[in-house]
Amino acid sequence: MSANDVRETPDVPIVSVRNACCTLGGRRVLNDVNLDVERGQVVVLIGPSGAGKTTLLRSVNHLESLDSGEVLVAGVSIAHREVGSDRKVGVAELARRRREIGFVFQHFNLFPHMTALENVWNGPVRVLGQPKAKAREDARALLERVGLGDKGESRPSQLSGGQQQRVAIARALAMRPKVMLFDEPTSALDVEMVGEVLEVMRELAREEMTMLVVTHEMRFARDVADRIIVMDAGRIIEDSPPSELFSSPKNERTKAFLSTIH
Repeated sequence: MSANDVRETPDVPIVSVRNACCTLGGRRVLNDVNLDVERGQVVVLIGPSGAGKTTLLRSVNHLESLDSGEVLVAGVSIAHREVGSDRKVGVAELARRRREIGFVFQHFNLFPHMTALENVWNGPVRVLGQPKAKAREDARALLERVGLGDKGESRPSQLSGGQQQRVAIARALAMRPKVMLFDEPTSALDVEMVGEVLEVMRELAREEMTMLVVTHEMRFARDVADRIIVMDAGRIIEDSPPSELFSSPKNERTKAFLSTIH
């Protein structure tokens, strides 16, 4: 069975993290983490600073390397030639596998010399080989989708933080990912700009985009998440629907964390 066949198998989790361990700066930041995310789910990661949330997110597309364990995306190992193999993929193959994973960072990472429109169509042309005219047409539609149809010719310096983050979301969507990763996408924004970004993410959830989100926005987590994962000291300590987690958390450390943010 080819990798493409596996990707179309509906009963394979879209993301599967298996026995993930990671050490950074001499500290174990992921400690035997296991997590499956099904297609169409919105999974929110919460927990105290240093719990391992961002490292787990970054390991999904191999921005952080694991010491041991494996990450599968739609049944295909992100970093190894085959599932269960120790042989790492090459740079070109890793880049190809990453195409199916959109990543939205805290600090936008837009190309400052390009317009919003150019930021969105650049990837599909350079990486996917899309014809430029088609990529531009799709980019305009994506900017409309995130509420920025009139900002296509603006450069990042001419946009607010919330607008830049929405361009970053459109840019990630332009690659037609199977899953979207968000690393605290509103943490660098002024308070009045947070809502416009969260509304785009809510719309993606309504469209059943698979999302894995690190955030401190508890109202978003309560309203949108199918599951909330609580991490502490590099481990998953709780995995529950929002209604259960916020009303009756099972783990004492979860209770302590929630008490600090309410």
